Amino acid sequence: MRTRLWLAALAGAALVLWRGGGDPYWSGDFYVEAWPAYEHLLAGDLAGFAARLPGYAGFVTLFGAPSALLAGAAGLGGDATFRLSAVPGLLALCALAVHLAGRARAAGLAGWPLVLVLGAAAPLSMQALAYGHPEELLASALSVAAVLAALGGRTWIAAALLALAVITKQWAVLAVLPAALAAPRHGWRIAVLGTGAAFAVLAPLALVHPAPQAGLVTSGALFHPHCVWWPLGVPATAEFTAAGHGTRMAPVWLQGITHPLIVALAVPLSAAWWGRGARLRDDALALLALLFLERCLLDPWNLVYYHLPLSVALLAWEVRRGRPLPLLALGVNAAAWLTFVTYDERAGMGPFVAYLAWTLPLAAFLVHRLYGAPERTRRGARARRAVASPA
Repeated sequence: MRTRLWLAALAGAALVLWRGGGDPYWSGDFYVEAWPAYEHLLAGDLAGFAARLPGYAGFVTLFGAPSALLAGAAGLGGDATFRLSAVPGLLALCALAVHLAGRARAAGLAGWPLVLVLGAAAPLSMQALAYGHPEELLASALSVAAVLAALGGRTWIAAALLALAVITKQWAVLAVLPAALAAPRHGWRIAVLGTGAAFAVLAPLALVHPAPQAGLVTSGALFHPHCVWWPLGVPATAEFTAAGHGTRMAPVWLQGITHPLIVALAVPLSAAWWGRGARLRDDALALLALLFLERCLLDPWNLVYYHLPLSVALLAWEVRRGRPLPLLALGVNAAAWLTFVTYDERAGMGPFVAYLAWTLPLAAFLVHRLYGAPERTRRGARARRAVASPA
């Protein structure tokens, strides 16, 4: 059965790669952000490679560079480099999907085939590749895997996965506290070792070429309606609109606070859950999902593929909690597709309202599960109501 699961997962991953990265002239960010660095690497210009690293320099250095060299040795170009660089993330998602689907099947959950599909071939994974961001797949899988390893008491593995996740894409720092709090013991080691190893890799890259790292602390003028800040936008300049960025831009005062705020909010949200007297460690995955959701809601750059880590975290949580069907993960994929792809609008209040119509209820649900009455209290209340019922 495990072999069959792997074959099905790999088939799904191949579909994602074909649909998401099959067009050599897609309008994603790969050719603008990562490919210039690979071109200098293939020409033997290491200084030029370092000078053109994008903000996700860790992924480009550790995973993208070998892909570019392999494609170059085979006489292939940027399209092959992109597809090869997507393979680590696709394989990581396959491994996670096989693990979760196998657990769901062993537990007798009817939705285990859907778990496999949403893990290995999610529509949001296709969108991540269509936008030219293979690193999103790998960071999503590694972040959730780190929390799962912590739940199993595998301190060193969790720390290593967490470090690789942060190195791959810096938003994975949101997984540090959920992974630490998920561990039955020595959670602080996961946080310290994971962040320390990531810093040891990322710091030299940032020193070599600090300009792209500005995106870590400022969101810039780009402004999309799928965030809570949309009503606060200001009319865009003529140059901004002519570049295709829309008619509304972020006010100057907002640009420097959103990304630090996203990370800062993770501390009180995690502390509040940790301080509960009757918390379930599996709910660390729900906490991870909540942090990924607040990242989407608070980021003025919010795009459809930003919801991939949210979907993967919810999928893992639903399996760990024994839910028959992964309805939350399925709903996130469907709702994100509808409000970003089907309803492809970047102006007016329509997309703002449509986006909040499903993200705010999801946030309220996660908040209730994490910070509401403890599970045992809810079960006791249901039992008392059943006893008191005339039926």
